[in-house]
Amino acid sequence: MGYRDVDLVPGHHYSASEVGHVHKLIRRYMRYSTAASSFVELSAGWASCGLACSSPDVQGVMLNMTWSVDFPLSDGLVSVHHDHKEIVVAWAGTHRYRALITDMAVFPVPYITGASINVHSGFLDSVRGVIDRLAQHLEQLMSDYPDYMVIFTGHSKGGAEAVLSALDLVRSIEGLRQRIRVWTFGQPRVGDVQFASLYNQQLGAVTYRVTSFGDPVVAMPPSFLFGYCHHNLEIWLMNNEGDIYVGQNRTGCSEDPRASSSVDFYDRSIMWHKNYLGLPPPDHAAAVFSW
Repeated sequence: MGYRDVDLVPGHHYSASEVGHVHKLIRRYMRYSTAASSFVELSAGWASCGLACSSPDVQGVMLNMTWSVDFPLSDGLVSVHHDHKEIVVAWAGTHRYRALITDMAVFPVPYITGASINVHSGFLDSVRGVIDRLAQHLEQLMSDYPDYMVIFTGHSKGGAEAVLSALDLVRSIEGLRQRIRVWTFGQPRVGDVQFASLYNQQLGAVTYRVTSFGDPVVAMPPSFLFGYCHHNLEIWLMNNEGDIYVGQNRTGCSEDPRASSSVDFYDRSIMWHKNYLGLPPPDHAAAVFSW
């Protein structure tokens, strides 16, 4: 059974009983995000993600490419799931102490040379360090499996890197735009309002930025710092039961006041960052700076 899109209306609340399919996809792609931090290399260019891929909804996954780069630091995988007819690109979050260097490199740099579109320098460096290799593998898999969807996903820092890599590759790989979906979890802000606008134009309609009630990482880096701004579309998990609100940015950098931005600073907790429908990511390098 192949990928089935979700049908959500911005500005609407949904009870958990109404969005079972959405919950299923959230759990599936969160498991890929965990697997991106726990794969084991095998022979012939393939790998295993062991217990991270033992859940029924990801059993049978085949890992085609993995990477673990020390500088600029990033980890991730590319996998194929024939039952779901999906090619999945998953980026790991902050599970190594050195990843904190990437997280803290908040000073913005141009996303496109000569354009006034700025993004988080640490995230961009991590992506650009592997993007050429990733493109080669992805183009081959898309050719081998022409009717498979291509999913980009990641938790925390990995979500930001999933966003940047998806935008890079959709602009360079022919045919990817018609097959791509992006699912991120606990993703920090990636760039400024110009970047958010560009991303919304290119991929906003096929991106699902999942947030969990009082996750503090989704409010980082703060908007007052270099004008960081979120892109659309937000799926806010409002409670442990899984009720959701679908948030959509207003004009400029104004985030939906009824979604995760409605949570007061003092009500936020790192525990929400580590709990998405009961699924924790891998152990983070730090309890607080895990974005």
